[in-house]
Amino acid sequence: MPEGVCSMRYRIVSLGCPKNLVDSEYVAGRLEGAGHVLSDDAEIVVINTCAFIADACSQSIETILDEAEKIKGGGARLAVAGCLVDRYGEELGGLLPEVDLFVGRDAYGSIERLVTEKGFFPRKGADGDTGFVDSPPRKVLTPLPTAYLKIQEGCDNRCSYCTIPAIRGPLKSRPVEQIEEEFLRLREEGFREFNLIGQDITSYGRDSGSDLKELLRRLLAVRGDYFIRLLYLHPSGVDDALLELVGNDDRVIKYLDIPIQHSEDVLLKAMNRGYSRRDLEDLFGRIRGRMPDAMLRTTVMVGYPGEREEDFSNLCAFISRWEFDNLGAFTYSREGGTKAARMKGHLRKAIKKRRYGAVMELQRDISRRRLARLVGRSVRIVVETREADGWTGRLLLQAPDVDGMAFIKGDCKAGEIRTGKVRRTMDYDVIVELGGANGTDQ
Repeated sequence: MPEGVCSMRYRIVSLGCPKNLVDSEYVAGRLEGAGHVLSDDAEIVVINTCAFIADACSQSIETILDEAEKIKGGGARLAVAGCLVDRYGEELGGLLPEVDLFVGRDAYGSIERLVTEKGFFPRKGADGDTGFVDSPPRKVLTPLPTAYLKIQEGCDNRCSYCTIPAIRGPLKSRPVEQIEEEFLRLREEGFREFNLIGQDITSYGRDSGSDLKELLRRLLAVRGDYFIRLLYLHPSGVDDALLELVGNDDRVIKYLDIPIQHSEDVLLKAMNRGYSRRDLEDLFGRIRGRMPDAMLRTTVMVGYPGEREEDFSNLCAFISRWEFDNLGAFTYSREGGTKAARMKGHLRKAIKKRRYGAVMELQRDISRRRLARLVGRSVRIVVETREADGWTGRLLLQAPDVDGMAFIKGDCKAGEIRTGKVRRTMDYDVIVELGGANGTDQ
């Protein structure tokens, strides 16, 4: 405990993506290391905010106001951290007088001391670099057996609609040795499912002379019973060597999350995505040819400025052709400071909403068909939660939080990875029956 700092009970609320969750875990680790204690009966509530798009900003502000109301009159203090602070700066103080402390990401290295302060502690990087990429002690907030492993910070891709480089700064890859050390530490703590994350992990190492394949080989050199999932792969960064690594080691989950945003060249060019429809056709053809049973996930954006009905119809046809196992969609959000915000041809909200609904309806039918092929097959299941009518979890082939869930028949306990058979499938979910007396994987 730093001199003059008293132990406090804290609670942390993490909003947004898994990358933000890992930031929250680093914050929690620093607080715990300084003697502060995680507790529902908190003396200070830390809200780690998301500010990627307008809806995320609104959710962050609503959460701040809700938490302020909960602790009103009880003497607890409220701290707001993360992307909302880095995006909007000191103007938040006037907008949110309920907040005692604002902490930018560059100040996370001192947060164990700052939680006793009041005021505004922004990032300091004049070039937009938050500086927060190191791995201080980490308190993992996800239950066994699943953990996220962030391998980089920031992004250099400069997609025309995206605020991430302005908020989180340019690409900064963590050293391979540091990632390996954290991986080994998490293994010792009992974690077995590792989700490698970053804004675009195929760009890992471009700033340091390494690459994702070298990192993956380094991790796979560690002997043991574990699984690695690669999340957020930019299409232009998925080459044959990476696919070979994924296909040739059973410890790499055959799950490829490759956000495409759109299928039409005119829009891909306007988005500054760096690839064409032909490139996507070639990539998915190679993946299906090498790993026909691999789970493919993508993300698409509808309602981008200038998107015509013909463009949208072609996107739907592309989705139907490749039948992604999992698909997330979002409507274009006009974000200040981005190139796209200054473009012509912005669409009405009603049009974007209609197109979003059509894409998700299309994907529901595709998901149902793709899942049906698993009936009768042996699968690995991650056991997560005990419900009133039995256990739930997900297939190891389903990513946490964003994909479907599994309803589990059989005796098990939370944190296990079990083997069973798929007995029934639905739109996004499955019913599985555990096998064997032990049924533990491997």
